[in-house]
Amino acid sequence: MKERTIQLSIARLEGNHLSRLVDDFVELVDTGRDTSDPAIARLTPNAYPEDVDASRGFADSTRDDLLDRRVTDAATVRSALEGFDVDVDSLAEEEALAPRDVIIRAADIDAWLRTLTALRLVIADRLEITDDDQNDPDDPRYGVYTWLGYRLEGLIQAADDLD
Repeated sequence: MKERTIQLSIARLEGNHLSRLVDDFVELVDTGRDTSDPAIARLTPNAYPEDVDASRGFADSTRDDLLDRRVTDAATVRSALEGFDVDVDSLAEEEALAPRDVIIRAADIDAWLRTLTALRLVIADRLEITDDDQNDPDDPRYGVYTWLGYRLEGLIQAADDLD
C-alpha cells in the first residue's frame, strides 16, 4: 500500500526562508525556556488563569515536555526542507522563484501544522498582533505572518482531503 502524502509546492526562496524561520524557532525554544519571554509564554499557555498555584504547578510539570515536542515537530519540518539549504542570493531570480515540491508524509502533517502555528504565535507576539485583522501593508514582517497563515490554511485543507 502506498504511503499517503501531501505535496506542497513552494518557491526555492520560500523554502529557504521557511527553513531559516524553523531554525530560529528551534534556537528560541532550545535556549529560551525562560517564561519571562512572552513568546515562550505564548507557546506554553496558562492552563489555570484563575488559580496561580495550580497554574504554576501545571506549567512546571508540563512546560519542558511541551517545548521538547515543539522542537521535535520543528525538526520534522526542517528535515523535509533540507533541499532548500542553498544560498538564494547567488541564484538568478528565475531559479529563486522556481517552485519545488516538498513531500509531507501523512504521519508528519500534525508536526507541520503545530510548527507553522507556533511560528505564527511567536511572530504575532513579536509584532504585538492580537487579531488577524491587524496588518500594516507597509511592514514586510506582516507579510511573513500572513504567508505562514496562507500556507497553514492550505495544509489544513490538504490534511482534510487525506481523510
